[in-house]
Amino acid sequence: MRSHSFPRFLAAFVLAAAAVTPISGGEADLPKLPLAARAALPKDKLWPVPFGAGEVLTYTISWLKIEGGEMTLTTSREATPDGVPVTRITLVASSNDYVSKFYPVRDRYETWVDARDFQPLRFEKHAREGRYESDEVEEFDLEKRIGSWREARVPLPERIQDVISSFYFMRSQPLVVGSDVAVELFSRGKVYRLTAAVQGRERVETEAGTFDTIRVQPAMRETESAEDRNKGKLFLWFSDDARRLPVMARTVLPIGSVTARLSKVSPAPGEPVARTH
Repeated sequence: MRSHSFPRFLAAFVLAAAAVTPISGGEADLPKLPLAARAALPKDKLWPVPFGAGEVLTYTISWLKIEGGEMTLTTSREATPDGVPVTRITLVASSNDYVSKFYPVRDRYETWVDARDFQPLRFEKHAREGRYESDEVEEFDLEKRIGSWREARVPLPERIQDVISSFYFMRSQPLVVGSDVAVELFSRGKVYRLTAAVQGRERVETEAGTFDTIRVQPAMRETESAEDRNKGKLFLWFSDDARRLPVMARTVLPIGSVTARLSKVSPAPGEPVARTH
């Protein structure tokens, strides 16, 4: 059942669905980031994003109305050894005490993104799910346009994302109803075409408040004619405002739908956010 569905809402679905390979428990040590000079990109001109360093998003994960655990998404600011500004994005998902009795989950995804053009330099996923364990690393040589995973060395297109940065990249896009957002995605030694159909507007209630949102349905394929790795059953809801907060995600499975709902935002909606541009 483990497959490449677009990051199980980036691990939000680790408690009842299987998606991209995940993650480990505990705090990860800061890896040695590569030099990222790329002289054509000045260090003081950053890619405009609707979030800042220090944003923390907390989600409640439920399956068939049964609460199963919690997920957090956190952003911070770091730098490469040669002084290039980097946005670090960390996702942690864990099962609650009830679910942990029969299927304990502790997953961690992290990506380090060059803040100048919002392309990844390094991506890590560490998974502890029941008896399953996995630790993987993807590295991106943006100068030579080469993506690495295990022994694979893969040519990269002009713009590339990983499974977490693609989700945050989507937040920086206009999301016009009736249009698509498309980007190339590198995962486990392959390049996929991620196309997100912007379907419509809906009002969504969460513990963090009621939001006017835009509903998006991602599809991920190796080729135009290939089967959608998400099987057409993953939906994301972003707030219909400048912050594009990821308010809710849902994946529909044969065993029922799994939903991640926003429960807390820090800073809260309306509070000032440290901008990265």
